[in-house]
Order: sequence, then C-alpha cells, then structure tokens
Amino acid sequence: MGASLKELQSAVSSIFNDPIKGFGVLSGYAERRFARATGLGAAVKVSTPVAPALRPLVDIYESYSRATARVAEGVLRKYGRGISEQQHSQRRIADLMIDLFVGLCVISRADSIIRSDPASATQVTDIARVFTHQARRRMVRNVRGLSHNEDQSIEALAGAILEKGRYPWDVL
Repeated sequence: MGASLKELQSAVSSIFNDPIKGFGVLSGYAERRFARATGLGAAVKVSTPVAPALRPLVDIYESYSRATARVAEGVLRKYGRGISEQQHSQRRIADLMIDLFVGLCVISRADSIIRSDPASATQVTDIARVFTHQARRRMVRNVRGLSHNEDQSIEALAGAILEKGRYPWDVL
C-alpha cells in the first residue's frame, strides 16, 4: 500500500511534465480503488449479487464503465501530453466517473434496503431506476460530447472576450 501511495504521489507531482504516465498511474490507482469500493473488477462486472430488480440497472453501469474506459483511452491517445490542456474532455470524463460511482452507491444502498426490508423493494427500486435513467442520460451526453462538441468554438469565443475585456453585447 505504501509503495502504491508513493507511486501515486510521484504521478501527481509530475503529471504536467509527463501526463500520459501520470494519468496512467492515476487511472490504475483509481481503477483499483473503484474496484474495491464498488465490486467492479477488470472484467467490469459487479461481483456481488444484487436483488433481481436491480440487475438491469447494474448492467447500465457496467456498460458505461466500459465506455468510460474506452473514451478515456481514446482521449489520452488523441491528446497525449496535451491532455492537461483539455479541460472540457477532463470534465466530461470526471462527470462520467462521478455518475458511475454515485450510481453504484445508489444500487448498493438500494440492495441493502431491499435485503433488510423486502416490503420496500418497489419504492427503493423505483428510486434507483429514476436515478439510473437520469445518470444514463448524462453519461450518454458526456460520452458523445467527447467526440461531438463545440469546445474549440467555446475556447475561441472565450479568448476573444478576454482579449477585448468585455462581451460584444454589453450595454454598460
């Protein structure tokens, strides 16, 4: 554990000098922590059995965990060392990870409640389903946004506004 933390500290301190290596170490560390916390492993399968009503929701998170790994690798390949300058892509990937983590926490909590109070299964499953469907829409948008976006236009507009020191439609 100590060696792993030293490697993580080194990656964090040198991430701007060698972002590919740094992000690789960070993603490996995050993957191990994520697997321990959620039961997701290398095969991206939830290893702990869940209530049958929750299984379709778990499948959604498993699918998007694979998609997140795929798009994150694609972003690293595309930008290489320049990844540290790609704030829009970083935000989308972070938002994907947040939805995955929180969603699996919701599933875990719902499963725990269902096991302790089977009479509440319908309502608890409905809560988990609503959250999962909202998270899925966000994840779809973030995965798609990594390849279809207006990031360059936004950056150009922001640069022009900063250069002028005002918005073109300012009335003050």
